[in-house]
Amino acid sequence: MLIVGADWSNLGQARFGDAISGALSLIGALLLHQSFAVLLDRKAILRNLQSGLAGTMIAMLVCFMVYPTASALPKTALYGSLGVLYTLSAILVFRFSDEEFGPVGWLTSLMLGIYALVFYVRTVVQLNPQWTGRVAELARGPSGWLMACLVTTAATAFGFMSLSTARLRVELLWRAQVDDLTGLLNRWALKRAALREIQHCRRANLSIALVTMDLDGLKIVNDTKGHSCGDVVLQAVGGILQETVRSRDSVARMGGDEFCVLLPESSMDEALRVAERLREEISDLVIRYRGEIVQTRASLGVASSDISGLQWQSLVDDSDAALYQAKRLGKNKVVAATPWSPESERAEFAGNG
Repeated sequence: MLIVGADWSNLGQARFGDAISGALSLIGALLLHQSFAVLLDRKAILRNLQSGLAGTMIAMLVCFMVYPTASALPKTALYGSLGVLYTLSAILVFRFSDEEFGPVGWLTSLMLGIYALVFYVRTVVQLNPQWTGRVAELARGPSGWLMACLVTTAATAFGFMSLSTARLRVELLWRAQVDDLTGLLNRWALKRAALREIQHCRRANLSIALVTMDLDGLKIVNDTKGHSCGDVVLQAVGGILQETVRSRDSVARMGGDEFCVLLPESSMDEALRVAERLREEISDLVIRYRGEIVQTRASLGVASSDISGLQWQSLVDDSDAALYQAKRLGKNKVVAATPWSPESERAEFAGNG
């Protein structure tokens, strides 16, 4: 805006200022999109396409600066390209502005979309010089164009700062949801992660599984060797859980000696294999504490949305029921949740009796 509007630029010919301002606009649009992608912790949309489009346009502007032309093609292509870039930024912000960012993200996306629309209108005006009317006059005149630039820039800056503040708040809340002893998620943080993954599985028609694990005999360790030894055991088990599962799986300490592992996009068979591997790793775990060897075992219950449905509480209840079944069967076992039926409940009641 300064280059185009200031007489002191003294660039010799108008086409030089147009080319430089156009190149800066394209680079700015790319940087803005990348900034929103980093802020929202998402990948840039069609990043290679955006870079290729901007690079092509900059090369075209340089070409027409060296070889002047009376054609409206340079400005038409420039406005169309900027419209595409700002449209992708608007889609990025709108698509990933969930309940954590709320209306601020949607308002920012709306302003970016309006700015993209202004570029599209200017593109049409360049293609159709005979177009008249109020809209065409605003698009051609400097007052409407500068007003659109100023309003959008202010709204985008406000939106970016507001989203940054919201992101910082979410990060602080997230840090408050981590178990201090093991570094794992706590119950509330696991629930948040589970609800997010459940929504994804519903949209993609995928399965999700939950493994609930309880350490066998940790109370005896605490009573005979002290709670410090028990803390060492919990930390070692937490490390085993994190090392064994996938990077996208969520591991949490629910309290005491109970742990949960959330397995997105996993069937019951896959979850059972993971649970058995966890049981074996914990059985093989040897912990040395003050010259003594401490060993522990684990019982695990597995629930899957294939049986429990895509409901968080159902997954928790069914995996807990399977865990207690593993305890009753002698501990150090993996048990899968089964579909509920009145007959199974009567059989379990009779067995307990």
